[in-house]
Amino acid sequence: MKNYLNKFFIFSTLVLSLRADYVRAQPIQLVPHSQDSSSSLDPLPLVPEAKGFWEGSPSSLIEAYFAKLPLSLHSPVLRSLRDQILKDKYEPLLQNTSYQQEFFSQLKESGQFEQAKEFLNETNMSDKEARLIDLQWLTGEQKKACEKITNLVRISPSPEWKKQNIFCLYLNGEEERGKIAAELFLESHPHDSPLIRALFDPSSPPSFEESIGKTPFLLTVWCTIGLEIPEDMLKTLPLSSLVLITKSDKMPLSTRLAAGQLAVQGGILKGSSILDLLKDPTSDELLEKMAQALKSPQTEGLLPLFERASEDHNLGVIGEVFKSLLSKITPSQDTLPLASYMIRVFLDSSEKDLAQKWAAFMMREDPDEAIPLLPLLHLAFPQNKWGDAQLQVWQAYQTRLHPETAPQNSYELRRILEALDEPSGAPMKGEPSTPSWRVEKALFDEKTLDLLNAAATSHRKGEVLLFTLIMMGDTPLKDFSIDKLVRFLGILHKAGFTNEARTLALEYLLAKSS
Repeated sequence: MKNYLNKFFIFSTLVLSLRADYVRAQPIQLVPHSQDSSSSLDPLPLVPEAKGFWEGSPSSLIEAYFAKLPLSLHSPVLRSLRDQILKDKYEPLLQNTSYQQEFFSQLKESGQFEQAKEFLNETNMSDKEARLIDLQWLTGEQKKACEKITNLVRISPSPEWKKQNIFCLYLNGEEERGKIAAELFLESHPHDSPLIRALFDPSSPPSFEESIGKTPFLLTVWCTIGLEIPEDMLKTLPLSSLVLITKSDKMPLSTRLAAGQLAVQGGILKGSSILDLLKDPTSDELLEKMAQALKSPQTEGLLPLFERASEDHNLGVIGEVFKSLLSKITPSQDTLPLASYMIRVFLDSSEKDLAQKWAAFMMREDPDEAIPLLPLLHLAFPQNKWGDAQLQVWQAYQTRLHPETAPQNSYELRRILEALDEPSGAPMKGEPSTPSWRVEKALFDEKTLDLLNAAATSHRKGEVLLFTLIMMGDTPLKDFSIDKLVRFLGILHKAGFTNEARTLALEYLLAKSS
């Protein structure tokens, strides 16, 4: 069977044509998209590029739906689409208070702190000082925050500023003054904040509550005391809070690493920040083991770690954290067993040149084992030849290696190719049936889907992105239904976001294959 696949693979010109260490461009051969009214929703017309981003969008609709835009997105390409929405501010609503607040929240929780500060200065939002101080706590600008609080406590009777001023006294080394101020404050506000008491008496700290993690000041106090945070609680916190925890040097290393990994997955923290925490590995965690193994990389030491990362759906995090070290590993016969993992790691971390180099090496040295990667490489490098012959080889490999899941895998890939208007070939035996129109429609919120369809039909690109993000939400791609995903891929493709649609499809297949 292997020899048969080899011949079929080579003589049918099925794989990437190689040149040196890179994949040579091949023309894409497209076929008309199949329109089956019994198995898909109404087809959408192609969208011309002449219209502006928000042109034609009614203010009332944007105001009503902007607040539903997810704050936490697991997909890099979806985050890039959200960034387009934030970049192209919806001018008609910039004086609207509720829109301003939601826009500010999106900037803050996506880690665009400087842009959030600029937006505060541009608008007439209420509580501007309080919001700016929140940003300063989040970004570790404690001195600047305390300078503002010192002024505010003189002119405002608010107990909040008195409480924060106590912490500022503590930070400035004025513990005696702070302790006296805390005793006076707690006499009149005994239940306001147990954390203030814990500053001066850490022997009986309060339990961590979700509200602490969502309040920049309280979280800063918690991190200053250096108390642990349960890992299950970390998963409930905003991404901006996770960055603060990761960068707090008084927090336990295990908590910082757990928070940092979640922040990297959320795209709000660079992997290099985690790498700095791993200079002196002290535990048995995967990241620390990988850091240790990469000090003197050997295939036999790295292979089980890649396997474990793949099983845990953490290859993307490995790529983000260790890309500088992984990029130094040279393709060779010794490192050939790592090739498939290296390709996926670099594709997941958007290091396409490195992925391409390893792909060229693997296709040359072990083409049979490269077959399962063909769809990933085609989506990443659309100039490479793809057609029914490539799909058949991939299906045959799936049947041989993964007979139980092959029909489902084939179904998912073919539906993705259909959504992108690419050759999708014939179904395998045992593939699921495409949902009927009625079943497919039941997968969506009908009202929002109608709005998305109307936006796409009317060429309103801003609305297409807004409603796509709202409907996809913060569900990790590995848990996303293929029958829902392809609807969004098709709309993005037809609305002119073809590169984003392909990248989203690539992210989905990487997440499912990990």
